Amino acid sequence: MIGIYYAICISSLVVFLIVGLAIRFKASDKVNIFLKASALVIACVLFVRYMTGRDAIVSVVNLQGADFFPSKAFAAVALFQVWLAYASEIFIILIPFFKIKTAPALVTFFCSLCFLINFAMLGNHITAIVGDISAFNYRAMLMAIETGFGLGFCVIYSLSHFKEILLKGKDWIWFALAVPAILFAALPSYMFQVLCYPYGYNPIDLNYYHRLLLYPSIIIPVVFFLSFKDKPYDTKRFALMYYAFSGLLYFSYYHKFADFFGPDWVTALPLHLCNTAMYITPLCLTFKFKKLFYFTYFINVLGAFFALIIPNYGGATIFENRVWMFYFNHYQAFFMPLLVVGLGIFPRPKRKEFKYSLIAFAVYFAAMLVINAWFGNYNENVDYFFINSGFIADKLGNWARNLRKIIFEFDIGSLHFKFYPLYQILFFIVYVGLSLGMWFIYELAYNVVSGWQDIGRRNKIIRADRLALEVKLNGRSTEEPINMENVNKLVLRNFTKRYGKSDVYAVKDANLEVNGGEIFGFLGPNGAGKSTIIKSIVGIQTITDGEIEVCGFDVGTQSVQAKRQIGFVPDHYALYERLTAREYINYIADLYDVGKEERDERLARFIKLFEFEAAIDNPIKTYSHGMKQKVTIMAALIHDPKVWILDEPLTGLDPNSIFQVKECMREHAAKGNIVFFSSHIIDVVERVCDRIAIIRKGQIQCVRDVGEIEASGETLENFYMSVINGEAVEPIPVEHDDSSTPESKVGERHEKKRIRKAK
Repeated sequence: MIGIYYAICISSLVVFLIVGLAIRFKASDKVNIFLKASALVIACVLFVRYMTGRDAIVSVVNLQGADFFPSKAFAAVALFQVWLAYASEIFIILIPFFKIKTAPALVTFFCSLCFLINFAMLGNHITAIVGDISAFNYRAMLMAIETGFGLGFCVIYSLSHFKEILLKGKDWIWFALAVPAILFAALPSYMFQVLCYPYGYNPIDLNYYHRLLLYPSIIIPVVFFLSFKDKPYDTKRFALMYYAFSGLLYFSYYHKFADFFGPDWVTALPLHLCNTAMYITPLCLTFKFKKLFYFTYFINVLGAFFALIIPNYGGATIFENRVWMFYFNHYQAFFMPLLVVGLGIFPRPKRKEFKYSLIAFAVYFAAMLVINAWFGNYNENVDYFFINSGFIADKLGNWARNLRKIIFEFDIGSLHFKFYPLYQILFFIVYVGLSLGMWFIYELAYNVVSGWQDIGRRNKIIRADRLALEVKLNGRSTEEPINMENVNKLVLRNFTKRYGKSDVYAVKDANLEVNGGEIFGFLGPNGAGKSTIIKSIVGIQTITDGEIEVCGFDVGTQSVQAKRQIGFVPDHYALYERLTAREYINYIADLYDVGKEERDERLARFIKLFEFEAAIDNPIKTYSHGMKQKVTIMAALIHDPKVWILDEPLTGLDPNSIFQVKECMREHAAKGNIVFFSSHIIDVVERVCDRIAIIRKGQIQCVRDVGEIEASGETLENFYMSVINGEAVEPIPVEHDDSSTPESKVGERHEKKRIRKAK
């Protein structure tokens, strides 16, 4: 008969190649459609062949006990062939629906080799599945078709992805890692029984062998997550689907058509909670059934966890097929939903998803109560979800057994229905409570992992920025300014800020240059972008695009050095209110490494300037708003920053405090430093500032010299309103004297300001 099967296999291969090559050369854009259709045909053939009979090789024990193999060696090779067949078939069934970089190489070099081995020893492979091949067997015929179609698929797929077969660099490493991963996922559950059984021990009650089988439930998902966390979405989803369908294939070994329609069908239905996970997970990954997925996420995982801890495979030993079948299935039910969320295939659930899952669980639980009571009339062993027998109660002790003594029973016709109301209600309530607890644990774990990932991403960015900075500095110390020409300037170049993925820019292409010795006013209505720019300068917010330099230091790549040049007074201060003002200011001075002598001298001067002698050693929580604002100002100046930035510093201050702050600004700028502040009080800006910038709807409209605005005969208030209202503003001519030094320019600005103030 083997000749007939070879003829079927070769005919299938030839037909596949003729059709595939015709499409390849006449309608190349349709090849992928052909491959997808072929994958579905192969899936159907595999499904019918697999579900209509058991693999004969499972009767082989320790490579003995099967007369249809001529020797142990043939049995061992046949086992290997079955393994390769399932691994390669599941792979080619799924791969046309995904775009994965290593897929062409895996199909060409791995799957092709698997099918060639099975083609070369087709008789041995068929014997492993159907046993005696002396008579015609339709399952053997289907295997021949699978092999022929599989070979043809590999040829057509390789030709259509010819340019992508030869990988580059590290991709070959991923190829080498993918092959054992594919084989591991498709490992037959009866592998150890065929090779090793009956030797072994009963893994039960957390003994040594039981613990050995529990460890993979932790190791596998960790390795899986670390391997795929940075991979593209398609790669992650494909890997999860491959694992899920491999698990479903071996789970179905004891759930064939014969089981569903046989005399023991009432106990063979896959209605146990963990059994449902074997179907739900592949379905959800294939069709993206998000709502259904959260049922298995909240409910199945917990059930699988308890099943792993309290297994129910009786006295089976560690190498028996049913033991490995049990663990393979429950591994998947336990960690697959967690991996699906952890790898971002489905989002982390919220309360709504948990609520819907509980409703679905309530429906499932009620259905199992009825089915157990109903089907128990036909077979007393019916016990779906273990809510009909004392299996769980026996583990919990006498109190649980006593609850089961409360029985509610009745007859409907010839059928007898029995329930254990108190026990079953408590069972449901406890399970729901544990599901909620498991959700809490999931979230903690995800938060920890997210934190690690965030740290990793930040470290990568830091290393990349440092490398880029070293290149720009060209051998100079990283503590030096990147731009030595701007050591006494605050510069914005095409600064742009956008929040998240919003299409609206908070600030767009802002350009600004502020020189040492200036008091620079920053004006604009609420929401114009003033605080966005200020927070980006001081490093509170990231820069979407463009550059900011503080005294020559790049804020993006030299953030620490840039911050050391800045003293910042925010619009909403946040102080450690249990400290005294002196303690808080000393704390800030420590952060900036200010020496004791310097800080004491400066603090004494600020205390006198702000009339703070009586309050400096009182707790900050006892201060008024104005006093807290003064503490913030003193803390911002304690390290004598080159750039002093104030965001609405005068809001809520009394006239005397406003005067003190203005004097402090003038004094700081007179030493050649930059004072940059935003304010809504136009009169103060007009009297204090040398220059101003006006921002509207995220764009800087103009930069003007205050004195020249006044010289034009227009007040700053009128000028500001005309700009904010969108009126065209004529540029004011400015005379430049290139012979002037920066110091003389500062002096000229202060003299002009003194004259304006006198007027």
